[in-house]
Amino acid sequence: MEKLQLEYFLSVAQTLNISKSAELLHISQPSLSQTIKKLETEIGYPLFDRSGKHITLNHNGTIFFNCVKKMKQLYENALEEIAENHQIKNKKIAINVQCASYFLPQLMLYMEEALPDSTFQIFQQNHSGSGHREADLTITAVSRPLHDDCASLLLEENILLAIPKNHRLYQRQSISISDLDSENFISLNPQWLLQKMIFEECRQKNFEPQTLIQVDNPDLLRRLIAEKLGLAFVPEKSWGKLFSDGEFDLRKVSDLTIKRYVYVMRNEGFMRENVQKCIQYIEKFFLENLNV
Repeated sequence: MEKLQLEYFLSVAQTLNISKSAELLHISQPSLSQTIKKLETEIGYPLFDRSGKHITLNHNGTIFFNCVKKMKQLYENALEEIAENHQIKNKKIAINVQCASYFLPQLMLYMEEALPDSTFQIFQQNHSGSGHREADLTITAVSRPLHDDCASLLLEENILLAIPKNHRLYQRQSISISDLDSENFISLNPQWLLQKMIFEECRQKNFEPQTLIQVDNPDLLRRLIAEKLGLAFVPEKSWGKLFSDGEFDLRKVSDLTIKRYVYVMRNEGFMRENVQKCIQYIEKFFLENLNV
């Protein structure tokens, strides 16, 4: 079994698409298919269920996938630890920003000053999809607290209702779900982590917001909210400064509680010195700028 076989297997297991994986790996589709079949022959069991051109990981494949992912991480950890042992520093820090992107420019200015010898690769992969990018750190949000040694809590915040000043509900002392039945909402598409949280909590209360406009970009969503095209659920602290000019009010819906917990996540195993420092500075930035 060769390392290249495992790399090819990981790609196919993540995309579940031979053609797309072949394109990403810059090899021909027949060559990739042959490599996967050879790997299955060596293992002695099929790793994928095939139906025409469609493939899915079977139980064997899931077991093998989880094992190979750990092996790859251990291998990469070992290489990085050996490099640091020989004073060869990897300056690049890859950060997957899945939430709180509004503060990303300020965060990067802060990080550039705090870690002048490091370079940063920033990308956003906000939902599970066929693409896969490796990150040293991930800034993400969940609806329940995590108990994970690789997770550091950055922020706890409520998701509140943004109401324009000229809206009929603006002067209401209390707002309940029943007040929202006929209202138009602006939202992100359901693949986004923030929107998933909102939909899940609303469903538990048997409430489905009437979506007028759905977008796939938080910046666009913020602009549409500013144009007062509808109501929206927004994070209280990480988006709150957008609504501090008096043109909007952020209100809690009395019978609907939505919270999120923002974490910075690191990979298991060895952690480079500059990544450790990066976590510390990210924590400090959030403490100074968002935990108010």
